[in-house]
Amino acid sequence: MTTSATPETTPDATPDATIDRAPAAPRPRTLGRWSRRVVRALAEVVKPFGDGAPTVDTEEIVEFVDDYVRHMPRLLRVLFPVGLMMLELGAFVLGPSLVPFSAMSAARRLRYVQSWVDAGWRLRRDLIKAVKGLVLIKYYSDPRVTAYLGYTVEEHVALVKAERLSRHGHELH
Repeated sequence: MTTSATPETTPDATPDATIDRAPAAPRPRTLGRWSRRVVRALAEVVKPFGDGAPTVDTEEIVEFVDDYVRHMPRLLRVLFPVGLMMLELGAFVLGPSLVPFSAMSAARRLRYVQSWVDAGWRLRRDLIKAVKGLVLIKYYSDPRVTAYLGYTVEEHVALVKAERLSRHGHELH
């Protein structure tokens, strides 16, 4: 039985050859279901809302954080879910609460997060800042939010270039 060589089967086929390809498979998740639930619960109370602020789907934020964790150094990638577990289960001790963080009402979750921000224990403050930071990076990088804020990357880059040239142009000799 003989087969004809086609661009798809030829070893030296060019990557830009027209090949019908299936859509890319979704990336495997880095965080487990439990960690994703905690990130979701945090995102719901941390992302800005009201007064005409654009909404960004919470699931998009969870996917962003999940994908971001994959790029963390190994130690942080391992410890990140541990920190999320501290946030989730710390509610029993630090809340004090009879339910974990992700099961609290939105108002109670907001107060609990604020207690982490204001905590005397530096580890708690740093952990909540890191996770909130990831949530807000995704929120503020959404095109709807940047448009709402009137921020355009190209315009900002042009302004920074002009300012740097005026400040440091004399050093270019």
